Amino acid sequence: MKRKIAVELNSVDLIKYALFKDYSLPEELAFLNLTQERILMTVKKSVNVSMVSISRAIGLEKGPFSQTVDKLEELGLLERIRSSSDKRVICLFLTKKGELLAEKVEQSMENHFSNNIKVLSDKELNDLYRSLDTLKQIAETLISK
Repeated sequence: MKRKIAVELNSVDLIKYALFKDYSLPEELAFLNLTQERILMTVKKSVNVSMVSISRAIGLEKGPFSQTVDKLEELGLLERIRSSSDKRVICLFLTKKGELLAEKVEQSMENHFSNNIKVLSDKELNDLYRSLDTLKQIAETLISK
């Protein structure tokens, strides 16, 4: 039987659900919503990546993405900087305040996920990390096209 990508991708959602199911931001960060958090974390892990690439990476259309970036700018967490090599391209960067907040979000998530994956054997843990590395490489290839 031929495997179907649309069906197989559901397993990625299941893994995300299993890891995120009980997750909530610490109270001090509760002013952020999940979309804002995802944008901050994507910008934190990206270097000189365009707004278009980030919106694609998190799966948001241009309008809602721009509105969310506007809000993060108002909060003093992000700034837009136009590329010097191509004026049509706008990249997002964390401000100092944004960097500090993203660190807190990352630590909160890391604590939560570490607790959730304690039930995995060493082999399962290695398989998980290897699979995540592969998915990341493939995503980067697909996003760059």
